[in-house]
Amino acid sequence: MEGLEKLREGLCFLDTYQFGIPRYGGVYILYEGGEVALIEAGTSLATPRVLGTLGNLGIKRATVRYLFLTHIHLDHAGGAGTLVHELPEVQVVVHERGVKHLIDPTNLLASVREAVGKKFPLYGTAVPISPDRLIPVTGVESFRVGKLEVKVIPSPGHAPHHVCYFLPQKGEIFTGDAAGLYFKGQLYPTTPPPSFDLERSLETLDRLAALRPEVLLYTHYGPGKDPARLLKEYKEFLCWWVKKIEAARVSFGDEWRALERLFSDPEVERFSYRSDHEKGELSMNIRGVLRYLSRRAA
Repeated sequence: MEGLEKLREGLCFLDTYQFGIPRYGGVYILYEGGEVALIEAGTSLATPRVLGTLGNLGIKRATVRYLFLTHIHLDHAGGAGTLVHELPEVQVVVHERGVKHLIDPTNLLASVREAVGKKFPLYGTAVPISPDRLIPVTGVESFRVGKLEVKVIPSPGHAPHHVCYFLPQKGEIFTGDAAGLYFKGQLYPTTPPPSFDLERSLETLDRLAALRPEVLLYTHYGPGKDPARLLKEYKEFLCWWVKKIEAARVSFGDEWRALERLFSDPEVERFSYRSDHEKGELSMNIRGVLRYLSRRAA
């Protein structure tokens, strides 16, 4: 199937063509011992593609036991509600701080609309999920998919409710947005408002490195096979990124003038990773750092 990559026996990665862009965002399909789990849901617009892929793989919907969400941002969790309606046995695993927003996504949708503006239709929507289909976690839990252990790893920084999932028998970490974005061998920032926190991000990267993974499985996008280097590089990058934005903020005082200046800085501009060179995501990542700096100064 086009856009479906078999990473190993029992693990596939589906390109959801997020925002209409190939190889930008995806959903992992884990199957072992007759049980199936999804890692990430993508946006609600991805649900037909996810369900169609399960059918093409010969996976019965009733065998999908878990939907593991790294966090509740719509590009990762927006499709959770629509998937729950189609997967009769699935339980959604999510940080306890995200549960209320999946039960009632009103505030979540409003926050995303404010953050992305005109691009909001690309994020789809979020359908409420009944509390009995949700499993709240804090970061100390573990689950079983067949004989495979799936450990929940607390990973705040990108968002306070972010978790990663570690398969110790395979040495695999599903990183969500905790370790940055990874496109064509290059790391990119993921520091959006309202809750990016540098110190907590650095702690998370150390925590992931201590697990000594063999591969990082990025939602954006795919496997990173030199995890020690990638985690170290992203840690160094985040420190540089925040200092760069802080310097502009100090120089110009006004945050909007700083934002305008940063857009014209070649060192910053190269992290506009969209194929159409739109700067919406770049702006969002800069604004996330500016908000962090304001909180830190308060």
